[in-house]
Amino acid sequence: MKTIYAKLISSFIITILLSMIIAFYFVTAFNKRDIQNNLATNMKSVAYEFIQLYGNENAQQAVSFFTNMSFTGYTFIIYDEHLQKQEIGERKLQAVIQEKDIVKVLNGEEHTNYVKGVNPPFNSIIGVPFEENGKQYALFVLSNPEKQMRSSRKIQLTQLAFVLIIGSLFFLYISKVLVQPIKKLIKATEEVGNGNYKVQIPVTSKDEIGSLTSHFNKMTKELSKIEQMRQDFVAGVSHEIQSPLTSIHGFAKALKNNEIDEQAKMEYLTIIEQESTRLSQIGGNLLKLASLDSEHHPFTLVRYRVDEQIRRVITSLAPQWEAKELLLNIELPETYLIGDEDLLEQVWVNLLTNAIKFTPQLGNIDIDLTTDESTVTCSITDTGPGIPEKDLKYLFERFYKADHSRSSRGSGLGLAIVKKIVEMHGGQTMVMSELNNGSTFVVTLPINQTNEI
Repeated sequence: MKTIYAKLISSFIITILLSMIIAFYFVTAFNKRDIQNNLATNMKSVAYEFIQLYGNENAQQAVSFFTNMSFTGYTFIIYDEHLQKQEIGERKLQAVIQEKDIVKVLNGEEHTNYVKGVNPPFNSIIGVPFEENGKQYALFVLSNPEKQMRSSRKIQLTQLAFVLIIGSLFFLYISKVLVQPIKKLIKATEEVGNGNYKVQIPVTSKDEIGSLTSHFNKMTKELSKIEQMRQDFVAGVSHEIQSPLTSIHGFAKALKNNEIDEQAKMEYLTIIEQESTRLSQIGGNLLKLASLDSEHHPFTLVRYRVDEQIRRVITSLAPQWEAKELLLNIELPETYLIGDEDLLEQVWVNLLTNAIKFTPQLGNIDIDLTTDESTVTCSITDTGPGIPEKDLKYLFERFYKADHSRSSRGSGLGLAIVKKIVEMHGGQTMVMSELNNGSTFVVTLPINQTNEI
């Protein structure tokens, strides 16, 4: 499997090579024009120097001098008035010089051109007029720019090769530094895959990789909390199931004893009935949540009076709150909304059951229903022991049970069911609480229709 390190290196080399090729051709084209312009200027200077030497008294010696200077890369061609030519210098340079250009120079005009040659195929050419012993001559100087271009290309290629080598070495080091935290992340994800949710990686930078590492650490912390909640839930449910099963088994066994009286038998049967109900509630909650999660649970929207529904729930729970002599302060004005009546009834049952359970003897419960243009809000406030701040964030999460008195005899699924049902209606759940200062649960639901009949 090709590693990210190898991919980075190969990508870098391919990118640099392509950049070098493109840059080489662009720089060559630019240098070619520059070299041609500089060459034309130099050739013109050489042409006039040649004329000065050619025009001195020892002309033959000058001609011999230029003939032996083939290393200069110039060819000198002199035309007289009869278009007879004399060629001096490097014989390898040949070019087709048009007769009209010769005549133009003989008439006193300078000529500069980049002409088709024979060997090599292209040459730069300069034509200048001069006079010798009362006769007009045309001097043409030929030079091949490819010599200068070859030298320039060689320098460019050498520079680019050094850039590639040095750049590759630097990139090898830098890529190793960049890939190292990614390797750590890969190793850490493998540990998470193996069930170790406590793995943390030091954040050593503030770039994208540092941000990714920070988010990874946050994710593992959340996963660790969820795993702990799952383990607590399994332990809690196991305990909740084991406890009534033990009671049922013990009292059922006791009923086999023929010596116990009828009153004891009735007490044992009552306990068995209560414990069976507990088991049924635990199983029912698990099935309910699974059904809601499946997204195939029946969801029927109707318009109904939610204030009457809450009153019915309060009445059905009367034996529980009357047994504790609780004072219920109820503010339930006539309120309509559109929702699934059966599911929302489960919300009020769960919230009110919790409020009654955790409110001490002779305590108070306030139930308020308010509306605005688009929402219905129900708040239920108790005078119970309150909830620690650190638990508030997770209170509606399934499997979660706070490590305080509110968690007694519960599976941690009731509030999770509340949250799921409210979210299915497009609403929100919220809790406000302080230790030893009670709790307030707030459910906000969209009305979807005017409250007026």
